[in-house]
Amino acid sequence: MKYLFRLISIIAAFVLLFAAYGGRVDPNVWTLPSLATLALPAVAIMVVALLLLLALFRQWRSAVVLAAALLLSWPTLKLICPFNLSHQSAHQGRPQLKVITMNVTQFNWQDGATKPSENMRYLLDQDADIVVIQEGLVYFSYEKTKTVVPMLDELYKKYPYRKKHFFDVGILSKYPFTEVQSPVLAQDSLGYFIKAWDVDAPGGSIRVMSMHLSSLRFTTNDSQLIESMNVPSGRKQRIESVTRKLDHGFISHARQAAAMRQVIDESPGDILVMGDMNDTPGSFAYRKICGEDLRDAWADAGLGPTYTFHDHHMYVKIDHILYRGDLRLLQCRRDKEGESDHYPLVAVFER
Repeated sequence: MKYLFRLISIIAAFVLLFAAYGGRVDPNVWTLPSLATLALPAVAIMVVALLLLLALFRQWRSAVVLAAALLLSWPTLKLICPFNLSHQSAHQGRPQLKVITMNVTQFNWQDGATKPSENMRYLLDQDADIVVIQEGLVYFSYEKTKTVVPMLDELYKKYPYRKKHFFDVGILSKYPFTEVQSPVLAQDSLGYFIKAWDVDAPGGSIRVMSMHLSSLRFTTNDSQLIESMNVPSGRKQRIESVTRKLDHGFISHARQAAAMRQVIDESPGDILVMGDMNDTPGSFAYRKICGEDLRDAWADAGLGPTYTFHDHHMYVKIDHILYRGDLRLLQCRRDKEGESDHYPLVAVFER
């Protein structure tokens, strides 16, 4: 039993480290590390459970192996499960900036609903300074839908500066802005969009980028495939169907993240990069976009693990608020509001 425990602990430690640092491998070269990174939260939970089991049976050498693996994996694990027990205190007289990112799933228009959108109601009630949205509406303005029309007067009063781009992303702002012109800031396929604006906010101009990297295209059918993985008949075909979709998504994200990074590198001063990345903390796309200069608001001010996507039996954090420059983060939270399959992220900065 002693040697069996030791073998299991070595294998578990290797899997954990492989998942924690798989995001450093370009998926164009090898997609398996990206798949492992997606599974990192589950792997970490199993390793902690195994560590407790080893301690119960007093297998200390094996336990030390797992503890060392957890310690070495911490730079990635803290992005997923940060422990920020206190928050920065605001300085009197310094301007603050409250921002929200939310995938609004077309403000519930696709269901033919007529009651006022819970997503728009939430955004208006939050009274943030800058809001970036994804999946605003694909082919026409969300301001013409029955779910938003009842709140138009309030929307126009609260956010006099707005931009709805054809297809997907948009911005609501209390302050004037100019759109950043770049050939990189355009979609290369339906489902991938990035835009940027220079906002004349209190404390000086700040560049705001909204991202919506391509969806992994999971459908209800895919979720049923995942649920049926434990049924032996046809299991190989079901696994191949799901992994092909994931492989294609990871490769697409690598290309799109490189385009975003180009704009970030060309951007002076303070910058906020927000939106639906469709990828998790520590992934290749996440690392590429963050580079050496962007910080993660949830990692810096959040507490514990969280998720922003909650459909198809998948609970993952794929929406992010990244920042750099003279932005002092005061708080970051995830709200469970609205009718979207994504929850909003909210951050407050001091300038």
